Amino acid sequence: MMRKGMLLPMGVAVEVIGAGVLAAGVAGMFMWPMPGWAVTAFTVGMALTVPGAFLLVWGLTSRAMGRAMAGFDGAPARPGGAGGLFGLLKDMAGGGNHDLLANGVRAGAVVLAMRDTGVTVNDQPVVAFDLEVHPADGEAYRLAHRDSLPRLLVGAVLPGARLRLFVDPHDRGRVRIDWEQAPAQGFPPAGERVSAADILARGVPAVVTVLGTFSTNGMTADNGDPIVGLLLRVDGPHGPYEVRLAHRVPPHHLAGLLPDARLVARVAPEDPQKVAIDWDGVHAAGRGR
Repeated sequence: MMRKGMLLPMGVAVEVIGAGVLAAGVAGMFMWPMPGWAVTAFTVGMALTVPGAFLLVWGLTSRAMGRAMAGFDGAPARPGGAGGLFGLLKDMAGGGNHDLLANGVRAGAVVLAMRDTGVTVNDQPVVAFDLEVHPADGEAYRLAHRDSLPRLLVGAVLPGARLRLFVDPHDRGRVRIDWEQAPAQGFPPAGERVSAADILARGVPAVVTVLGTFSTNGMTADNGDPIVGLLLRVDGPHGPYEVRLAHRVPPHHLAGLLPDARLVARVAPEDPQKVAIDWDGVHAAGRGR
């Protein structure tokens, strides 16, 4: 299947060849006596110029839409920034968030999730990121953002990666990822033991469903809470999968550990088997019902 980044050069090549053959056919048809190849050249030239023009238009449209999507973060129109159709047209005209490289404020971000959009810009894939942005002066916030990912970093940028951003000082929903700064993980390697508090502090949000429990022979945590063996199905950035672990359970939550109970949790970015249930979040969700 033809890659989207090849549409434009392929269209140019087909159109040039087709135009040359067509011109030769037209010139031959004006000769006397008319050579036998003239009609064939005219027919072949016409057959090439039509699909060539189609590929040219398709390639130009794909490239323009790719540039627009790379700068468009999917958020609704915001005060002080162009959104909706006008924002999209501005991006297609070459605006986007490139101005933030010079005018933006530095910030950090953690990749919570990422998805391929199927669009390429300058042969680089455009990725939809779910980011947790950490500004230098203010509280962290979450943001959906689309940006082109350099091919050299494909595979190096995963959920949990730490990125450097340029943020619009007047609209924190407009950001530009600084790809000149290498992404960092900064997390313990897979297999290393980490605390539930550490996972809750830096983990990726997920929802777990209780599939069953098992005995831990009366084990308790340092604060006296019982430790219960849990078989969980995790729904998060790594897709649904099952984990088996021993987890601290506050006594007032023991009665809620029934099959099919759904609880909010976080998953360590470096190891999807490291899961911590957010008991404060579970309590808040219960009060909200």
